[in-house]
Amino acid sequence: MQNYMKRRLKKIKKNIIIFAGFYLPGVKGGGPIKSIANLVENYSDQFNFYIVANDRDLGDDKPYEKIKIKTWNEFEKSSIFYINYKELTLKKIKEIINSKNIDVLYLNSLFDFRLSILPILLQKFGALGTKKIVIAPRGNLSLGAMNQKKLRKYAYIYVGKMLSLYKNVTWHATASTEKNDIIKIFGKKANILIADNLTSNYSNMLYDKALKKVVGQLKIIFLSRIHPKKNLRFALELLKNIRGDIQFDIYGPVEDNKYWEECLEVINQLPKNVKVDYKGIVQHENIINIFKTYHIFLFPTLGENFGHVISESLISGSPVIISDQTPWKNLEERNVGFDIVLNDKKKY
Repeated sequence: MQNYMKRRLKKIKKNIIIFAGFYLPGVKGGGPIKSIANLVENYSDQFNFYIVANDRDLGDDKPYEKIKIKTWNEFEKSSIFYINYKELTLKKIKEIINSKNIDVLYLNSLFDFRLSILPILLQKFGALGTKKIVIAPRGNLSLGAMNQKKLRKYAYIYVGKMLSLYKNVTWHATASTEKNDIIKIFGKKANILIADNLTSNYSNMLYDKALKKVVGQLKIIFLSRIHPKKNLRFALELLKNIRGDIQFDIYGPVEDNKYWEECLEVINQLPKNVKVDYKGIVQHENIINIFKTYHIFLFPTLGENFGHVISESLISGSPVIISDQTPWKNLEERNVGFDIVLNDKKKY
């Protein structure tokens, strides 16, 4: 009887397919992995989640171990279809989506060609039926993000509007700031719903940070993907004139090798009182404990629609110094850090 009820409940629940890009067990893809994982964790009792994900982590040459490729992997709270990103053709995307009785197509990007643009085109030309489409831009429309590859992005948006590709979609904004970004590009008639990102469950965490602050010494952490959008080079340049004994540690995958070389050039120009170390990639379960060993999280990002890493720093007890391009505002008033306009180097 219990098994029958479980099967019956699964049939009643709405079916959502998410084109995730990088997903668990990957760790290099940053916040979007956490956003989707937390969504599944919190709402799998109300929806059936089907996730299409790359079969390997960001920058890896080989697929994950112990997964089945090009077929559905059944887990307790979701089903995951792992495939090499390059094999996501129009035909394959159509086949994957139509293999399940899907109610909602959730696209976890705006500009990704295979994960967003191709599914939108399939829907536009009637290859997917009349499925509801939800798009989560994930910060793609923030000012900082739009200024990267600016001409290409605005050209695509222009064509998308001409073809009415986004006329009937629902936009998932994770904050009022992201809603405003969407309105600037797609107008006030855009159907936008605001739903905050969910954090992991920290109800059993021990708040045991015991790091002492010594006058003249400061331990700073930068934890994010090494990519122009995350603005590591700017963070490093801020250290050129800082006094005292400074330890600046960098965590995260190198996503853009050319940009990392530019950061290394700045590191080589820093004064002797500033010591910089690259610590590599962090497993998610270790992030909180790592933050506990630093005085400050420095993260002058060009744009975040949420910023899981910011919440994790605050949860660990580490104040943050971030840009004003995130939903985290008025931090100084709350005695938990600073959100500073990007061009105000003096305040940084």
